[in-house]
This record gives sequence, C-alpha cells and structure tokens, in this order.
Amino acid sequence: MKKIYTLGLMYLMLLGACSSEGIDRNRERETAAPGGLLLDDEPTTPTLGSPINNPGPSQYVQLEKLNFSAELPAIISILFRATDQYDNALPGLQTNDFVVTEDDLPVSSTETSLSIVPHNELPFSLRTVIMIDISSSILPSDLLKITDAVRALLIDETGASTLIPQQEIALYTFDDTITQINGFSSNAQSLVSSLDSIQAAIAITPTDLYGAIITGTAQWEDSFDLNQVTQGSLIVVTDGSDTAGKHTFEDAQAATIGKSVYTLGVGEDVSPAVLRSLGRSGSFTLRNFDQLRDAFQTIAGQVVDTANSFYYLHYASPKRRAEGDIANSDHELELSIVDNANTTATATIEDTFNSAEFTNVNAQVVVSGPTQLDTLQSGTYRARTRWAPTPTSVYRWEITSDDGACAMTVLSDTTITITGVAPGNCTLSATDPGAGNARTWFSVQISPF
Repeated sequence: MKKIYTLGLMYLMLLGACSSEGIDRNRERETAAPGGLLLDDEPTTPTLGSPINNPGPSQYVQLEKLNFSAELPAIISILFRATDQYDNALPGLQTNDFVVTEDDLPVSSTETSLSIVPHNELPFSLRTVIMIDISSSILPSDLLKITDAVRALLIDETGASTLIPQQEIALYTFDDTITQINGFSSNAQSLVSSLDSIQAAIAITPTDLYGAIITGTAQWEDSFDLNQVTQGSLIVVTDGSDTAGKHTFEDAQAATIGKSVYTLGVGEDVSPAVLRSLGRSGSFTLRNFDQLRDAFQTIAGQVVDTANSFYYLHYASPKRRAEGDIANSDHELELSIVDNANTTATATIEDTFNSAEFTNVNAQVVVSGPTQLDTLQSGTYRARTRWAPTPTSVYRWEITSDDGACAMTVLSDTTITITGVAPGNCTLSATDPGAGNARTWFSVQISPF
C-alpha cells in the first residue's frame, strides 16, 4: 500500500543566491476547503493543493532560475522552480519533460547522465512552525480538538510517523506570552509527547496574535544555496484577534514578507481580513474546531506541492577546451519544457559557462537519509551512483560507530535502516563494485531521546 505523507513542505530542490523576498510567489488569498471554509476570491483558479499531472501539449509552465553552477570536472547544475500561469506550484515534472541545449544543440541525456536530482539527495531541511492559541477564550475541549488535528499531521492511526524525510516540526503556544513546547525535531513520537503536555489556560489571558506571527516567522531563514537548502512555513491557529496590544498589525505583516504563512481562524471573533493579510500562503476561516483536521490536511497538500515545485537538474557536460582563444570555450545553455504553451521569457532558463578546464567525470556514490536521529529512532538510507555508464543495483555497506551508537539492518542491495542505540556518532560507507569500487561516507549523529 502506498504511504501518503501528510505534512511537509517535503523534499525539495531549492537553492539560490537571491533573497527570500526575491523568490516569494505566495498570493494573499483565502483557501477553499471542505466543511464551511470561506471560498477563494478566484474560485476558478486552481489551488496549490490541486493535483498536477506532468505537462503535455498546451500545458503552461513558467520556469524561475534560482541557482546555476558549472563546476569541475564538468558538472552543470541548475536549481529552479516551476509554476503555472497563476503562479501555482507544478510538482511531478520528470527528466524527460525538460530539454537542455548547449549552443542551440540538444544535450544527450544518455551521454551526459542528465537527470533531476531526487529530493532526498539534497542537503535539504524542511521546517514547519505550528503556533497554537491557548488564551483563555480557548476552552479545554477546543484545545483537545486542536492538538488532535496537529497529532494527525505527525502520526497515523497506528502511531507511525507521517513526517517526510528531512522534515522538522517545531511546536509553540501563545496567549499573552509565546512559549516553545518543542524545538525543531524530526522525531514524531517526541513531538506527540510534547503536544500532549499542552494545557489550557488557568487564568484570564489575552491573545498576542501579532507576537505569535513575529516570533514564528523568526524561527527559520529560507536558504537556497547549492550546499544547503532550507525552506520553512508557519501555521497559526487562533479563535480571535490580537487583544494583547504588544505589537502592531504593521509589524506582524512586515514579518511575513518573503515567508510562507498559513492562518486558521475559528469562530465569530476572528477578523478574516487580518488573517488573510497575514496568511500569505493561505487563510482559512472555520465555523468550529471540528473543521481543523480537514484544514490542516489541505495545508499539508499545499506545502508538499510547493516544495516539490522546486527542481535540481544536473548533467556532465560533453564540452571541453576549444582550440585557440580560451574565449572559444564559452558556451550558452538553455533549459526549456517540452510542448510548453508558455511563449514568454519565463518559458526558458538561460546561462553561460566556460569549458576550458573541463575533464571526464568519474562515478560518484551518494547516500541519502537523515543526518541526525534520536536514541531508539530509525532512519532509512539509500545509495545511488551518479555518472556511471551502467547503473548498478548492488552496494556493499559498512558501519562504524562510537560505543555501539547505531545498529544497521540491510533491507535491500540499495537500502538500509539505521537505529539509534545510544548517543554518539556513526559513519556509514557504501561501495559500488560495478563502478570501479566508487565509495562514499555518510555521518549520522545520535542524540538522547
């Protein structure tokens, strides 16, 4: 049975030298969802959570370049985002949906190993902050429904984690003060335990909604660099307006610039206009707390689609040093989509590179999986070989650890699991005998539970 991942701005491919403001494509809107939520201002416009198929004839695709590099020995890398004409995310594009040309000549995918890098192979951190209103207007029964809705994003009915690889969640509560319940963690069981510790207010407390927005958005910085990708989002649940008066609406709105923020307002005391202005990625107005679970699931789909609309394509360029002037080694690159209905400048990505120092590219083994586990937590690790003429399916795995910090279980020729046994560090190695014994090492830190 195929496993469905519920939350997560999931894996991704996002890098870039631009600031987060420069790549923000969130629209201020209220989002349609089951059970009495307000309708979108543009009901005919596809929502971010809508399933998108691979592009075909008449599909309109916009491409936004985030980062480009040409590195020795001859690796070309392009990080970019794909959206439709409404700036909605377009996940699910495959390698054969793209065309790359060098000096107007198509690049052979077989000769260059041209491919979209799998999300789980990127140095990526997907961070989500959840802010829960516990002011005195939130009844204990309402708080229970809030925590139940959040719990459904963390674990399934059997208690198994539903967090996607590389995803971290942080939990906060707010009334007239902001309290961290659990810092960023990928351990769903630990997060659920922290969630169960949240108590309803025992005194009359106001709502510092604006402070919750300011604090929540400050917990991460989006980073789109080829060496480290971080993408975050904030989800705020409240039943009212800001009554604490510690911060202004303008301050809270400024804090959301360039950030992905979702607001969920429940009941008659919320201000839909205020929540819509602060919820740049989506704003929901609910009649009651019973609708929270559906709203959270809608946000989960939007977050996943948005994360998966970022792509990292790379290949080994066949170009080498040209005879004569070194300037003759300059080349023009263009990336486009097959049968794209978009005919504007956003239909292509262009850049240049110099191949004067380019040489042959040797096989490289890469291992993907979490770099940190808690004691008793398990993680899955997969090996893949890049730049090999013949793909392999058999790897030789080895593990060394400090005082038995890790235990390894081989699942297949390409996949293992690591379980944290005790605090410490363990190092995995994966060797590909079919690619000249190409080998790589991968470090995993085990922390106390």
